Amino acid sequence: MNKHRKYIVLVLLLFVLTACSSDKEDTTEAASEKTADAPEEESIEEEVAAKTEANEYKPKEIEYYELTGTARPLTDYEKELLRKPGPYSGDNYDEAAVQAELDKLPADLTTEQYTEEMIHLLVEDYHEEVEIFVNFNSEVETSVASPDGSINQPEMKTAHYAILIDASGSMAAETSGKTRWQAAQEAVTEFAEQIPENATISLRVYGHEGTGSDADKALSCESTESFYNDQYEAETFKTALNKAKPAGWTPIALGLETVKEDIPESADESIVYVVSDGIETCDGDPVKAASELVDADIQTAVNIIGFDVDNEGQKLLKDVATAGNGEFVYVGSETQLKDYMREQYEQLEKEWREWKEEGKKQSREIKEEKKALARETKESMKDKSRQEKERLKAAQEYLEDRFDDYDHPARKTFSPIVDYANEKWSYAVDIGNELWSESVKSGNDEWSDYVDEGNEKIQDARDKKNDQ
Repeated sequence: MNKHRKYIVLVLLLFVLTACSSDKEDTTEAASEKTADAPEEESIEEEVAAKTEANEYKPKEIEYYELTGTARPLTDYEKELLRKPGPYSGDNYDEAAVQAELDKLPADLTTEQYTEEMIHLLVEDYHEEVEIFVNFNSEVETSVASPDGSINQPEMKTAHYAILIDASGSMAAETSGKTRWQAAQEAVTEFAEQIPENATISLRVYGHEGTGSDADKALSCESTESFYNDQYEAETFKTALNKAKPAGWTPIALGLETVKEDIPESADESIVYVVSDGIETCDGDPVKAASELVDADIQTAVNIIGFDVDNEGQKLLKDVATAGNGEFVYVGSETQLKDYMREQYEQLEKEWREWKEEGKKQSREIKEEKKALARETKESMKDKSRQEKERLKAAQEYLEDRFDDYDHPARKTFSPIVDYANEKWSYAVDIGNELWSESVKSGNDEWSDYVDEGNEKIQDARDKKNDQ
């Protein structure tokens, strides 16, 4: 019985040892398998991480045009409008290509990111329109040669009027109750009042010293003096004109030779008026002097007003005027002198009328050019923004269809893209209309200035003419 029991115990012991050995082998094998699998699991995790990093969303880099030296600083919004166009903007639009680009976008972007991606693909080029707007000058500025210089007179402001008056003794003779000298003074004064305001005028007399005697001939024939040379000022000019009295001989040639000293170097043209009642009596050559005067660098015309001149004197003075590229006018009385001066006023009246009409014409033309530029730029930008909006809406609709989730960020991009395009449309309308209106106002103001001032000057010349 004991022997049998020992045998049973021995069998049980062997069974336990075998079981423990088996468990140990299983545990060791499992540990071995786990150790062998570890490198493979780690490799998979790294691969997943690498793919995630590769697919991570990166916003597109935005590029802008640069504008330098603009007429005014750009606003922040205008700076944003200088964004360079998208790859599918303008004539490069390809709806299928746009949709292919949208298919590449991750499903976890924000509304702002989806909006930016569509804008990046389709934004139009507005930099030319912005450049026109920021440099737009709505001032209508004309350039008409003005008889009085109040509105741009590049030619008339450099004109010089040189008046030469014969102060020989014969000018003291009376005609129609006045001496020739007094009549000449009045006519010259009235004419001086009508010259362009920014022109200059000089007053020179000759033959005013000595007497008409042979003993004083040398003195008188060498006498010429400038009494005035400036812009016209009534009282000062009148005072200067009263300094001389009729006295001696008639050195017309000397007056023409020395009048060169009275013409400013800055003058573009000069008009010389010679008032005389006789021929050259000092052995000079007035025809030669007049010819040399007009041969100088400055454009000059010599006009001769002959006062009670005999036939011989008329012929000589006419030759002088011809040599001086001017005209000879014979006046036998104060009435005829005034008739001549009236013609001069009529010419001034005509010049003012032409000035006014040319100013009106230029004002209207420049205004219309500026209006057209403002309108065309506005319409160009409106067309681009309208096209941009329609293409963005098409892209948004396609992107929205990708996602079934009603609350997905891609389904909330409609309003942002519409607002984005509408803001450009509004900018174009506001700025374009503002510049258009400013151009209209400036052009109308310039037009009115010509009308008002022209009418005033025409009436002044007409009144002076009628006073003769």
